[in-house]
Amino acid sequence: MSKFYNQSLDRVPNTGGANQITIPAGTTIRGGTGAGGATSVPCKGAWLQLLSGTGVRVNIGALASATAGIAVPALALGIPLFIPIDDLNKLYFIGTAADKVDILYRE
Repeated sequence: MSKFYNQSLDRVPNTGGANQITIPAGTTIRGGTGAGGATSVPCKGAWLQLLSGTGVRVNIGALASATAGIAVPALALGIPLFIPIDDLNKLYFIGTAADKVDILYRE
């Protein structure tokens, strides 16, 4: 059961946080905290933006690859990607070479 069961998801709360992940070349890591992002971070949604690098892809609930998942938008585009999700640990990223992704999430 979700931490947010029977709660409104349309209001902006005053809690949440940010996480920055660095993706080693050709490695898939999760969006949570800890080693490889494996630690659970409950949330209602997350905004993703590529801080540095190119070619980062994200998938939900399964490993990302060159063909699975979608591209994370670059900082130069100015529009982050919003994903309504209940845990950052369910986001899987793959990059090309020490790419950095900023994650802003709300509880």
